[in-house]
Amino acid sequence: MKKIIFSAAAFALLTGTGYAADRGIDMSANPEPALVGSSVRLVCTGTGEWRGSLRSAQITIWSAADSQVMSGQNMQIDGLTAAYDFTVPVDEMTGQWDYQCNLADRSSRLRKTVQFNVAAAATGGGSGGEGGNPAHQSITSYNGPATCIACHEIEAQDMLNSLHMQWSGPTPDVTNSTGDDGKGVGGINTFCTYAISSKGACYTCHVRADGNAPHPPTVNDIDCLMCHNDTYQRAFVPDPDPNNAETVVNANGETKTYVFGLVDADGDYTTVPDYAKMPAGTTMVDLARGVHMPTRQSCLRCHAKAGGGDWTKRGDMGANSAAPTVAQDVHMSPDAGGADLTCAACHASPGHKIGGRGIDLRQTEAPAPKCADCHSAAPHSNATLNRHAAGQVSCQVCHIRTFGKGGATEMSRDWLNPVWNPAFCSGQGGFVGEEVKVANVKPDYTWFDGTSEVYSVGQTIQPDARGIYSMASANGEAFDGKSKIVPIKRHSSVMPLHESGKIIPPAIMWMFMTGDFDQAVQKGMEDQGMTGSYQMVDVDAELLITHGVEPSSMAPSCNECHDYSGETPDGSRMVPFGELGYHTWPAKVKNCTLCHEQKSLSWQGIHQEHTGSDGLSCVSCHTTEPTGLVKPKSDLCNDCHGSKSWSSNSLHLKHLSRGYECAKCHNF
Repeated sequence: MKKIIFSAAAFALLTGTGYAADRGIDMSANPEPALVGSSVRLVCTGTGEWRGSLRSAQITIWSAADSQVMSGQNMQIDGLTAAYDFTVPVDEMTGQWDYQCNLADRSSRLRKTVQFNVAAAATGGGSGGEGGNPAHQSITSYNGPATCIACHEIEAQDMLNSLHMQWSGPTPDVTNSTGDDGKGVGGINTFCTYAISSKGACYTCHVRADGNAPHPPTVNDIDCLMCHNDTYQRAFVPDPDPNNAETVVNANGETKTYVFGLVDADGDYTTVPDYAKMPAGTTMVDLARGVHMPTRQSCLRCHAKAGGGDWTKRGDMGANSAAPTVAQDVHMSPDAGGADLTCAACHASPGHKIGGRGIDLRQTEAPAPKCADCHSAAPHSNATLNRHAAGQVSCQVCHIRTFGKGGATEMSRDWLNPVWNPAFCSGQGGFVGEEVKVANVKPDYTWFDGTSEVYSVGQTIQPDARGIYSMASANGEAFDGKSKIVPIKRHSSVMPLHESGKIIPPAIMWMFMTGDFDQAVQKGMEDQGMTGSYQMVDVDAELLITHGVEPSSMAPSCNECHDYSGETPDGSRMVPFGELGYHTWPAKVKNCTLCHEQKSLSWQGIHQEHTGSDGLSCVSCHTTEPTGLVKPKSDLCNDCHGSKSWSSNSLHLKHLSRGYECAKCHNF
């Protein structure tokens, strides 16, 4: 019976009368995959033209064995969203389950069925642990990735084509990119600069077992255990050949020889299990039998120390994000009051494609997670707060007050001031630029429409109005109808700018070895076939802050952002309204004579009046002074109607009330 129902679920089944043809249901499971013995929240949200809130919502669930485990249970309703917390029985099969939502408003009913995945539980919830899948207990030998591929060929092909394996991919959300880019293709940043030149130092985390070898990867290059067993540790094999070593005199006047990883004739590095870092007696068969779905610890194995150290790069995650306090991250905290979510609960990974892209990242391989995937579109009991959520303020602005809550994060790096780090270069020690690290940092804020500009090797670059060369910046404008204010970390550094206007990708290993950044630049120019001169310039990058959500009790009060004057000065409150364009308006808007006689209302009253029944867009008032009409007035009016006569005030009011934007008639 289940299969018949599911085959029909490619479209919605409708009953009742008064049906609106463009309504639908969005459905999600959180976490995905659900774990045997654990709770999963199944959410159904009505989309399109529903008549008010839902009147009823029922759920039916089928297991992977095609048996109906629940039928017609009532769901919890919040507006157009219905949710049900279901605990997967410990004796049920893993695999593809189905669930059906049956939603009704006051006039009609709609139902839809989708699948969700159920996997074997990993002890320790989101924070780590070993797997318990009985099928893996039959493994008697481990022959590398081939052992996994024997049963998981489809998954291996999916992983092979993923961003994590390729280090590059499609960039539809990077407006200055013309094709596939990534850390492995043109990637350069304000932290460790050019990963490809690091002689393997940046490959330690890479799931590709042979490093970023020059040839395309194959499925046998996938190190599955990097993501599917938190106990597993590996190391690159050092090369005993003295020809693959480098002796240098460093900035301290010391002579030092660096040994690099063993590279074969194909350019592949060799990785082996690092038993010294694993519990005594661990075998590869043990690890293969104990594989599990990725945990927070699995992802943080690499992402916590991006940029060269714990908490260094992102600012909103570090090693202790595996078990943060509720105040540090309410979503990932396993403590009382925390949701204990895995990373995959939000960053869904169908086909090993991970959703989510920050401002400074290039590739997009899956849809980005949204707060509304789990929370309703009107998550607050207060209408004013819901107006913020539905408008131009991202949830993160109010619910992530600071970043670097679990450790100091790097805010700037100066390559011209070398600092010795004994842990660099696989424990051989190395020089990095002088780092400024700060904990509990208040974010900067910018407009973000979901796209950005990110510099790639070979592009020319120009300084911005500050005289700084921005290597990653959000696209977005105030009141454009698609951008939201988001919190960011602004990371500053210095980089070599070639006389051609291109950033030179340093051969960064030379900086690590010598502490002489000029050597790294000169070697980088040789590698790129560049000649001529260069100068050091100030650069920065904007990084989206989106992890580290705090409990709702920590959200700011109204007067932490507003002084109720309508012109809250920047620096006096939490959000810089002037910098974000809120205090930009024509003189007639400020004195309320653009559309009518001068009137007196409070700052809040003005907004309620004009965004409520009047329904004016923000840009109708928050705009610069017009510079003129788009064409002569007599010709302009004739575009829509015959010649008419209005007073200046009523003319603007009439046209704004009909939804015309200022730019329809005016140049700016």
